Amino acid sequence: MYKPKILNTLSQSIVFVLFLSCLFICIRVAFILYVGIAENRLGGEFDSQDIFYSLYNGFLYDNRTAAFFSLLYFLLSLVLIFTRFQNKILFYYASLVIVICIFLGIANMEFYVIYGDTFDRRLFGLISDDQKAIFKTGMSGTYNLSFKLISFILSSFIMIYLYRKYSNLIEKIIFKKSFISKISILVTFFLFVGLCLFFINSQFGLKSANLLNIKNSKNVFLRRVTLGAFRDIYLIYKNYQKVAHSKFSNYSDQTPVQVAKDFFNLDKTVEPPFNLYELLSQVSSNTSKVKIEHIFYIVSESLSEWAFDPEFDTIGLTSGLKSFIDNQHGFKIQNFLENAPRTIESLEVQITGLYNTDMLMNPMLGSMPLFPTAIGGILKRLDYDTRFYYGGSAFWQKIDKHATTEGFNEILYNTFILDYAKDKNYLPPLENMWGVYDNVLFDYIIDNTSKANHPTFNMIMTTSNHPPYDVSLNSFDVPLKEIRAFIDEHFPKNKRFLEANENILGHIWWYDKQITHFIREAARRFPKSLFIITGDHFDNMYPLANRNNRIVKSIPLIVYSPILQPKQLSNVGSHIDIASTIVELVSPKGFRYSSFGKPLFSNNHSLKFENKRYALGFYVVGTHRFIYTVDGGLQYINDSKPQSDDKQEAEKLYNRLQEAKALSWWILMKGNEIE
Repeated sequence: MYKPKILNTLSQSIVFVLFLSCLFICIRVAFILYVGIAENRLGGEFDSQDIFYSLYNGFLYDNRTAAFFSLLYFLLSLVLIFTRFQNKILFYYASLVIVICIFLGIANMEFYVIYGDTFDRRLFGLISDDQKAIFKTGMSGTYNLSFKLISFILSSFIMIYLYRKYSNLIEKIIFKKSFISKISILVTFFLFVGLCLFFINSQFGLKSANLLNIKNSKNVFLRRVTLGAFRDIYLIYKNYQKVAHSKFSNYSDQTPVQVAKDFFNLDKTVEPPFNLYELLSQVSSNTSKVKIEHIFYIVSESLSEWAFDPEFDTIGLTSGLKSFIDNQHGFKIQNFLENAPRTIESLEVQITGLYNTDMLMNPMLGSMPLFPTAIGGILKRLDYDTRFYYGGSAFWQKIDKHATTEGFNEILYNTFILDYAKDKNYLPPLENMWGVYDNVLFDYIIDNTSKANHPTFNMIMTTSNHPPYDVSLNSFDVPLKEIRAFIDEHFPKNKRFLEANENILGHIWWYDKQITHFIREAARRFPKSLFIITGDHFDNMYPLANRNNRIVKSIPLIVYSPILQPKQLSNVGSHIDIASTIVELVSPKGFRYSSFGKPLFSNNHSLKFENKRYALGFYVVGTHRFIYTVDGGLQYINDSKPQSDDKQEAEKLYNRLQEAKALSWWILMKGNEIE
């Protein structure tokens, strides 16, 4: 009797996983039909291919959830396999899972109808809100909640009935058999395991597919509904605990009022309330009559300051970007610090204009406003069409939602770029797991900008200078042999960072030539342009294992314009200063905006160069004389000599960094008013 029991257990597990997969497809189709079509949320342009991408990609995400619940089902069935109440408990478990899936599916639909998006941080706001008031609002008919409730109950009964019917059918077939072989049990077992592996990995094989690399729908609605309710909830909760337990005292021992007074140098007699946006207010002093038509703000993946060191000139590692530095139209800041250690955190700083608080912002996207410090919103006020380009997936860290929340009109990602590239003569492959290769991305940006009939602000995040470092360098004539010889000569093996090799430096060399070609071509076609080039963070690939503050905390900042001849105001800065620098160079005199940063350049040549400027980075501060971290201490730069009060000044600046983080946290979590 044990053979039918085992075969039935395996067969029922297969039925359950397949049923869940079909259920998720039904929920997704219902989402598109109800919210997309009936509620008219599809909007914009879409075709059958967009719908296919949404359904297929959603199928891959949902199947991972289906596999998880099915493995629990299988384990539970094994525990109960020889008990008389196995079937009953498994049925209750399956019914509960089905009910939860349908409930979350319908709830996610209603959430989209109300908020215009799938589950986000606002979901927790509903949980902690006035539940009675929410229930009354729902029952009032405004959101047709009674219909949703009836739909939920009917759908649950129908799906549970269908599941029970097919489950019983399989059981009857198995127990009617007079003989069950061990081979049939083994085949069924491997079929179940194979299905689960396929569902978990989203492909056949033991290696999991990277779903960030899949081609997305161009339609905003279809793209947003792809992840599904379970994935949305997972992403919300993943960082919610960190956000929920954060507090102002994590950054400063003083009260918010005391920090504001100290940071903004307010008189001690001044009393709150304080409006932080007003205290951060700045006014453009731009005297140029030139109207910049296109701004290209390029955040280069893993481009570090060390790559510009003179010792690498032998192989021309960054010779392309260096060719723009003539101190008339092109400049490079000597001491420029990173504001975050990871790409998404760096982008959050540069997009929002707030300091890194050691918390990811994307779980808070549903409740985040457009910050007045956000560069996209500021440039939109200056009548620029704001565009965010990213060679990877729009789903990566919810970058599409983050960019649109903070003032970008469009986010243009791998789907758009690959559509552009498919009829071009590019050498395959065009992309890797992180995104479309940068040469294709840059060509697409030029092509797209040429079609613009309005001034554009283009923020660009590249991807290719990143593991797995798989650009076909030989196809681009990268001098790998010369780079190998250079490494062997200048970096002895006993001192070398193990992962530093000709392929790593070759990718930096390749990227430098690609971005140089892009800037030259864009400057030729759009002469009234401004180019800002920086890195997102230190790349951790410096050839020597021994690194100092400057190596691990510095990234480049290059400012170039074929039509402007700005004056440099400081030789020290950080990511936070880029927004104010752009605004100072392109806005009319008297334009008012809010920013934590200070302009590093201006077209107003009457302004003086400031020797006493400082930079506040990610756990690092700097001046034109030194770079300081708590662990690394003081490192002097520019042949500066130690002075008696350097440590005191460095600690004071570090305290100021903590105050800036505290105020950024306050803006993020509490708003702009300190009372």
